[in-house]
Amino acid sequence: MNRQSRTWGLEVASERVEGGIVLVPTGRIGSVTALIFADAVTTALAAAPRVVIDLSDVDYISSAGIRALQDTAMTNGRRTILCSLRDPVRIALELSRGLDRFVVVKDRREALESLKDSTIRDSR
Repeated sequence: MNRQSRTWGLEVASERVEGGIVLVPTGRIGSVTALIFADAVTTALAAAPRVVIDLSDVDYISSAGIRALQDTAMTNGRRTILCSLRDPVRIALELSRGLDRFVVVKDRREALESLKDSTIRDSR
């Protein structure tokens, strides 16, 4: 059994909306899939003024996934809005202080509203 078959997959859908792009990763963001996730975020940030990452379909993020987010946040964190964090993902990000560099909102509706608002608030 190779490493790829022992890991969980990840798909990242994107949707252009007024004011930015919404990324919806589905699966688990682990060491094998973190590069897929990082590429999707980087591509979206290059194409839009703001990016919403809807994490409602992600139940696990490893340190590699957190690093991918943090690398993006170093220059673009205020342009990135995280929403719909499930408890395991929220806890992992909180423990790594990975949320400090992002705008975090409760759900996708609030994230889409914040795209229209130039004074984004963090409602963690």
